[in-house]
Amino acid sequence: MFTRITTLLTVIILHCCCFSVSAQRADSLKADLQLLKTKLLATHPDIYAYIPENKWADLFDSCYQQINDDTDERQFYGIVKILLSAVGDGHLSSGAPAPFAQFIHTENSYLPLLTYITEDSIFITSSVDNTIPAGSQLISVNSHPANVMLEKMRGYLMADGYNTTKRNLVLNQIFYFYYYLAYGYSGGFTVTYTAPSGQTKTVSLTAAKETAINALKTPSTTTTLLSFFITNAKTGILTIKTFGYSDLQEAKLDYPAFLEQSFRQLKKAGVKKLIIDLRDNGGGRDAYGVLLYSYLSRQPFHYYRYLEKDKKKLSGKPGLGLQHPVVLHYDYQVAVLINGQTFSAAAEFCAVAYSNDRAIFFGEETGGAYEGNHSGQLIETVLPFSKVSIWIPTVKYAMDVRPPKHAGHGIIPHKPIQMTVDAYMQQDDKVMEAALQWTQALK
Repeated sequence: MFTRITTLLTVIILHCCCFSVSAQRADSLKADLQLLKTKLLATHPDIYAYIPENKWADLFDSCYQQINDDTDERQFYGIVKILLSAVGDGHLSSGAPAPFAQFIHTENSYLPLLTYITEDSIFITSSVDNTIPAGSQLISVNSHPANVMLEKMRGYLMADGYNTTKRNLVLNQIFYFYYYLAYGYSGGFTVTYTAPSGQTKTVSLTAAKETAINALKTPSTTTTLLSFFITNAKTGILTIKTFGYSDLQEAKLDYPAFLEQSFRQLKKAGVKKLIIDLRDNGGGRDAYGVLLYSYLSRQPFHYYRYLEKDKKKLSGKPGLGLQHPVVLHYDYQVAVLINGQTFSAAAEFCAVAYSNDRAIFFGEETGGAYEGNHSGQLIETVLPFSKVSIWIPTVKYAMDVRPPKHAGHGIIPHKPIQMTVDAYMQQDDKVMEAALQWTQALK
């Protein structure tokens, strides 16, 4: 009898302890989420720029209520990303805690596909063991329709305003991870697709490690951060992959000197057609965008309308007040190439050039918003229980531009070019091709 009572008490105690740990986990995760909200409201310069306060509050409450005793690391990390994504700020970011990050990159297995995303479709560019013909259109995975998957995955990604091009480019690289984040682990996948031949088929795929999926990717070529040359048809090609001071310093490149030398060559050669390639330029120093535009402007110009931090207007920053063109300014036709990774300071330059009708834009919508952004110093917060990291921008950048035709979006190109899946896989530069054709048609 004593033994039975002791055993029963032990079971009860163990059950209570387990319940207490689980309850503490749920409470701790909720406390983390509340801290995220507190930090966002206290630090972010304009959290409700793209989402009404009541809508974000409802979303927060819904996410908060989802947390329970069984909420795991994947689910909580997804909740954090959904809340950040809804703000519509591409400078907001999050980082997984170290153990979970290690699991993601070395231990977990995923949907073994690489993809190319358009506005409303998913194409398969490669699959482990070449099970699916490259260029096939994805119809569903484990009964999840492609359009539903796409909407759900974009909901985890940060971009300015209502932009999708930046989100799509991220999915092109790590679609497999966001499928896992959205739907959880699966050891196998039932994939339905329409092949380039037009046949619709269903196959079964086994989950693969990230290393196996990355092996499918075409090796990236070494890209020069700054380059300039003049074609035989006398068109200048100016490529600027970054405004980042550290990146340029590491590459031993002097950006101001590079610009001066390039525009001096244009003048000396009498070149009257210029293409500036800002695709994949994620930004960097504000002053470098201002300096680039000073080579294109024919007259004094305004760049930023204001910069604001802690509800106070800043002064003495590059781009504030009346700016002046350089003596060596270029007065002829300009095309600018853009994509979803044209962001931050690079998108700011594009906004001013677009607003002042100083260039014709080719490609796809920039990832950075036309009206401005939220950037400056990023404040890191590590949520104490989950160890999820978040980085919050502190400065509101308002561009001195005409009112937008498409509020909450990036710079919409005059000549939009949506790459076909075949062109994407073959790495055919249809955007540069279109810009060169445009220059050839100029007198």
